[in-house]
Amino acid sequence: MPWPMVHFAIASEIVPHPSPTLLLGSLAPDSIHVRTNVRSEKAKTHLMATEHQFAADTDLQQVMASEMNVLRMRRDPQFLHYLCGYIAHIYTDREWTFQIYPPYEADPNGREIYTHDVKKLEFRIRREYAGASEWLDQLRIAKGYEFGGLKAQEVCAYREEKFDFFAYSENEPDGDLKILTMETVTEFIHKTASDLKTRFKEWQIYEQLQS
Repeated sequence: MPWPMVHFAIASEIVPHPSPTLLLGSLAPDSIHVRTNVRSEKAKTHLMATEHQFAADTDLQQVMASEMNVLRMRRDPQFLHYLCGYIAHIYTDREWTFQIYPPYEADPNGREIYTHDVKKLEFRIRREYAGASEWLDQLRIAKGYEFGGLKAQEVCAYREEKFDFFAYSENEPDGDLKILTMETVTEFIHKTASDLKTRFKEWQIYEQLQS
């Protein structure tokens, strides 16, 4: 699914200046890779009741509205930002799977091409999107939370892996995007952020997210 910079770009369009915890939350579900690459474990951190079946909007709303999470958000308002980022990641993965990924599935070398494109996209978004450097600066100071079967330490360790990725220019593939285009990605980011903003307003949490 999309790599972190897509998630950060979406967070930055949900609210103009995403908080550190919103950004870290939007990275968090993939932190399972620090522990294991077993798909069934990744399904759990992505809040799937059944492997390969994405959580529906109603499922995500129920997570936000659960008594335990509401209590945590009241005690620590930054947890609301973290949880919104976490939910946004899962929503984005679902939409990306159906809107962006199919051409790669249809290509005999799709997996290899996809890896090339998502790596390239990380560097292009970092260079070309206004505010991208600030997202990473904010990410560095974010507090992690235990949620979704993940420990805060695992989330923070995964964050460091992402910084390490950018530390080496050789991680950027040669050439440009092969199947994806920046226009397609930009349109996806705009639409997904707009849809998430609508969901958060419907769930009556958007106003709190802006504070």
